Amino acid sequence: MDTATATATATAAVTADMATARGTRRAARAAAGIRRKPMEEKKIDRRDEGAIDISRLLQEFLPVLKKLFWIPLALAAIVGALWFAKGYFSYTPMYACEVTFTIQVSASGNTEQSSGYSYYNKATAEQLGKTFPYLIQSDLMYSKLKKELGVSVINGSITAETMDNTNLFTMRVTSSSPRDAKAILEAVIKVYPEVADYVIGSTTMNLLTDPVEPTVPYNSFSPVKTFIKGAIVGLIIGFVFLMLCAAIRNTVREPDDIRIKLNQTCLATLPKVTFKKRKQHNVNTLSILNKRVSGSFQESIRSLRIKLLRRLESGKCYAILVTSTMPGEGKTTVSTNLALALSKNGARVILVDMDLRRPSVKKALGITTPSNGLVELRERKVKSVGECLSEIEGSTLKLLAGDVPRKSTRPISARWLKSLIDMLRGQADFIIVDTPPCGLLADSANIASAVDSALYVIGAGGVEISQILDSLQFLSESGTSVIGCVLNGVETHLSGGYGYGYGYGYGGYSYGYGYRHREDSDSAANAHGREAAHDADEAESEERE
Repeated sequence: MDTATATATATAAVTADMATARGTRRAARAAAGIRRKPMEEKKIDRRDEGAIDISRLLQEFLPVLKKLFWIPLALAAIVGALWFAKGYFSYTPMYACEVTFTIQVSASGNTEQSSGYSYYNKATAEQLGKTFPYLIQSDLMYSKLKKELGVSVINGSITAETMDNTNLFTMRVTSSSPRDAKAILEAVIKVYPEVADYVIGSTTMNLLTDPVEPTVPYNSFSPVKTFIKGAIVGLIIGFVFLMLCAAIRNTVREPDDIRIKLNQTCLATLPKVTFKKRKQHNVNTLSILNKRVSGSFQESIRSLRIKLLRRLESGKCYAILVTSTMPGEGKTTVSTNLALALSKNGARVILVDMDLRRPSVKKALGITTPSNGLVELRERKVKSVGECLSEIEGSTLKLLAGDVPRKSTRPISARWLKSLIDMLRGQADFIIVDTPPCGLLADSANIASAVDSALYVIGAGGVEISQILDSLQFLSESGTSVIGCVLNGVETHLSGGYGYGYGYGYGGYSYGYGYRHREDSDSAANAHGREAAHDADEAESEERE
């Protein structure tokens, strides 16, 4: 009878709370002249699909970069070293020897035509500019050069350039030997008139500069520049690889992902909470009792409580398991705040920390007082469950959590866990059980068989959907129904600052998350709070229908 009365009292308090909040929000919207336009919002979403895809890709890229940042660095070092080795072992110093000269075509015979000589050179300047490079590269030129030098192979290459509409030319010879470069150039100067005579007639080459044997190679090898070029190429390859990894990464970031990809119901979305950096002694527990926690987070927890109560039958004690796929997704945060939210309305709640290898419920609540837990109860160091329950001052919440981690790796018997839950049912309206991640340990299967339903916590962008599906299948095989999911750590797209955090791990697995400073977090928190309030309104409307 006491249980039914307490449950009825809690339900009445929730109903009154909903009515008061709904009336306040409606009055505020009426005063501001705000009207909802759901059809327009859907159209905007369709127009922005491309931008959303790019934003999602960037959101996926950041976790990949944090996890695999060493890949671009390793590729930069490897490719830079290979680039250096290739340049070093294939480097051959090359020398260049060049001259600048003019070419004049000789006039015919008598001196009477000498007055027309300059006019003839201007008229043939364009023809000389077109034919000179071909003459230099012709087979006839190379055969005469080989004969002049007395070699079978020319150790170098010959190039020529001309200035437009002039008879001014530059000839350049490059070779691995400075002596050969000069010798080849002098031989070209000597045999050119003889070769040109076959094409354009008698010519005269007037040197403006003399050939000089080079002393310094024009292609000097720079080890530092060569390594940097290779390192840049390696970084580009590494970042392209990370972008591909981000593109194929399939995680949950929006409530629609839970509905479409997991075929589950999203009961609430919790924003990523940020704290301004202050003195270190300030308490930064992520709890609705902490005044420094944003209003959006508190509204989201309230929305979760309302939707959860709507799905549960009144007059019955419910044991609800809270779990996740991997550590660091926020299951302890959800379980502690859900227990606090239920107890604020007068319901009797018992919060059980069954993550025996890594107990964290007391830390999440900021409790430092020593207490006994399931480890001591299982090892019979205490006589009864009542000796392990500790009350939270100023609330109807009781805590069953210890301080000593369990050393044994053997899972606790499902029968013993069921008998424990049954003993607790007579003392509470709700039993919230914080369990180990079901994607890593088998403990959750035994615990799931002893409770009524499971609440599944998903960290936004944290775990692949395939892993989540495997864990949900693992829970369903234990016979426990999943009452819904909570999407935790949703980004509010704010400019960043500095921050701090802590890690969390099981054996070889290690995950971490932290809190970061945001200067304009208040505006985004209020926006997300309005969204959570809107969700609560929809839940109330559905309940009335």
